[in-house]
Amino acid sequence: MTDNISKTAEEIFGIKTDPSDAEKLRAYIIEKYGEANPENVKRVFMSGEAAGFLTVNETYFFREPMHFKFLLDMLPAFEGSNVCICSAATSTGCEAYSIAMLLEAYNKTTARPVLYHIDAFDIDQQAIEAASGGVYGERSMREDGSSLRYMAAPYVKKLEHGYQVDASLRKNINFFVHNLMNVLSLDSYHFIFFRNAFIYFSQRARSRVLSNLVCALKEEGILIMGVSETAGASHEGLEEKNINDVFYFQKAAAAPQFPFHNAVFTATE
Repeated sequence: MTDNISKTAEEIFGIKTDPSDAEKLRAYIIEKYGEANPENVKRVFMSGEAAGFLTVNETYFFREPMHFKFLLDMLPAFEGSNVCICSAATSTGCEAYSIAMLLEAYNKTTARPVLYHIDAFDIDQQAIEAASGGVYGERSMREDGSSLRYMAAPYVKKLEHGYQVDASLRKNINFFVHNLMNVLSLDSYHFIFFRNAFIYFSQRARSRVLSNLVCALKEEGILIMGVSETAGASHEGLEEKNINDVFYFQKAAAAPQFPFHNAVFTATE
């Protein structure tokens, strides 16, 4: 009964769909439109309504802190200049705010501040709206990021049942809706954080996603993926690197520039 939903999810989002999530979406379509026929299924995907049912919005501040410490070590090269960073599949924005907090903390230690801009996107419109609001629950602060929590202290206000991020951090962050199956601006970013989302894509869609990310990186730009995902990622435009047991990818000097067009993806697996 949910085969059409799963097929459409892979065609448009590139993701593998959990049967229980597909069933919830099917029930929603029937409730809203009366029938889960192909036309109505495609309607909820093209409108973005489907994303909230099929994507995982698990995120918290300074998740996998070794990546933030790695970025911190890279910042001296950008003192007095600009750094452009992307938080891809940002969910509700904790990653993007963590990056901004880190930049602000670093700039307090140097006479030559790093000017920065962060693009943060997700396919889920509701997640992006939550990111823009900057209000989070209790679980947005966890122990595995506690070594960097001092960076959050000036910008995160404790609420009765969660946290509020100071609106001043928004000045350098652009939150927007984007589908990773579609191209980004070419040669735009020194760093792309794309963590803990790659595992949800089908094998064939992964090639398309990586190609779009490679093309969005500046020359020798760096792609940071989740700790559990690095081993499963491979692309001719990326070279795997390791500094102090932190694995990341760097755009190869002769990386091919062949972004996919913004056409509907057709899965053939």
